[in-house]
Amino acid sequence: MRNVEGECVWWSDEDGWGALRSDDVASEVFVHFSNLSMAGYHTLQAGDRVRFDVEPYPPGQDGYFFRAHDVTPI
Repeated sequence: MRNVEGECVWWSDEDGWGALRSDDVASEVFVHFSNLSMAGYHTLQAGDRVRFDVEPYPPGQDGYFFRAHDVTPI
């Protein structure tokens, strides 16, 4: 796992997940609300800057090949 910076591409409060983008990762990264490190309601908005740990997400669930952990708004 490695730590990178990036931004939220899109987020669905209804589904509780979305996607992140970083110049350090080959494709978009799956993120689930349970992996957001913040107080209160765990949500993001498109364009929010974040720091996160990224790891491979085999076998490419929901079309994503990476997933995020310990996502922190910056």
